[in-house]
Amino acid sequence: MRNSLILILKPKQIVKLFIALACLLTVINLLWENFRSKPFEIEPNSEAPEIQRGEFLRWEEVDKIFGLYTNATVVDVDTGLSFRVQRRAGEYHADVQPLTARDTAIMKVIYNGQWSWQRKAIVVEVGNRRIAASMAGMPHGAGAIRGNNFDGHFCIHFRDSKVHQSGKENLAHQMMIWKAAGRFKQMLASMTPEEVIEVFFTALDQQDAGLAIKTLHKPAESEQNLLKSLVSEISRIKVQRIRPEGGRPHTYWVYLTVMYRESSNVVEKKVAIQMVNGGEKGWRVDSHGLDTLLSRKATVEIFNTRDIDEEDLCD
Repeated sequence: MRNSLILILKPKQIVKLFIALACLLTVINLLWENFRSKPFEIEPNSEAPEIQRGEFLRWEEVDKIFGLYTNATVVDVDTGLSFRVQRRAGEYHADVQPLTARDTAIMKVIYNGQWSWQRKAIVVEVGNRRIAASMAGMPHGAGAIRGNNFDGHFCIHFRDSKVHQSGKENLAHQMMIWKAAGRFKQMLASMTPEEVIEVFFTALDQQDAGLAIKTLHKPAESEQNLLKSLVSEISRIKVQRIRPEGGRPHTYWVYLTVMYRESSNVVEKKVAIQMVNGGEKGWRVDSHGLDTLLSRKATVEIFNTRDIDEEDLCD
């Protein structure tokens, strides 16, 4: 008869064994996710795949679909890249976190390897719904998902979402939502000239030459190239004041604060913007004279202005 060993464990020892096994499985899972988080590369000249646009749903409806602790897939409109998130909080919009380190790595590629407050048009997939949205790519505040390499959470806005801090809608977010829903030109058609001017400069501020071009009146190729040059030269640009130019119809003085790349100085500018009435298509910006924005020289002192603020960034 062969010798046999019978191991008898006490209840407390069994509990400790299960805890140890659970911890071991957690560590193995984190190591696996980190192993899977290989760098992602996008070919510089490759075109993003055309993705299906999202539903133009109000936040009141989305809040019920995308509830707390619900997982979703975020699809970036510009690159077609996607990653997974979980909603963790948010009253006026969704505060979310990437699920894993791999998801964080993909999100960082979408932001060209550097976190920023820049808004990006996205489609959020929840179950069988695809919803137009906008995200800001800066980790901030609290985060509770361990091992995802993301320090905090980031914000996703939907139609009519508001900033928690100010309780107001953020134009940059709403513009990206229009883009994600395929409604950008439709929204422009109902705007006043002053509102279109605000949208134009907000598009430049968000580094989205494509949206800025859509606000122009019949832009030639040279004018489109000018817009792309502006995006590459300017890091921040903000409208401080718009007023009609008394002597010429449909002309507006626009007072701006501008930050150029590789400089921390804020330049104050005053530019004349001519608007064109496109009938049913709405007002558009005449691109003549926009090349003055490329000059880093300050033009005038602006009455009652402030530096480019960050009040709506921590949203």
